[in-house]
Amino acid sequence: MKVKAAIKKVKTYFAKQNIDIDVRLVGHRWTFVHNGYVGSFLASGALDNEDQMDREAHNFHVRRENDHSDLMTDYHAGSFRDNITQVCESLLPPPPKFPVGSLVRGKQNKRAIRQGYAGKVGLVMPSRGSSYTRVAWVGEAQPKWGWQTFPERDLELAT
Repeated sequence: MKVKAAIKKVKTYFAKQNIDIDVRLVGHRWTFVHNGYVGSFLASGALDNEDQMDREAHNFHVRRENDHSDLMTDYHAGSFRDNITQVCESLLPPPPKFPVGSLVRGKQNKRAIRQGYAGKVGLVMPSRGSSYTRVAWVGEAQPKWGWQTFPERDLELAT
């Protein structure tokens, strides 16, 4: 992915949730900040700032805003991601597919059938921002050790 496309992807991802994000060049890294976290990436082989837009983006990284690497102690702040989408989702998780309190049913697919929740109806419970959601299935007792999570793509709205 080109640097120009990566910048556009960051801006459109945050614009979908009504957030104006500023992507700028700091040193040799393209950076953007949201909620105390810094997302960044490099342009491949670019030594000057003029020809970076047509270069490939790589070395995607996320760290806290006030956390910096210290080479004297071998401490490296943050973690690396595989692509720009993962960086954006770690800074701002996507909104859930099903709002809390909605009634869902397990789809009739291989995984849902194998794990036993295909065709079951349940209520969506509050969960963290990810592609997995907690469901309280109708007619089942509350689990002893917390709610199990299920992939959103295996659920559909119950009618």
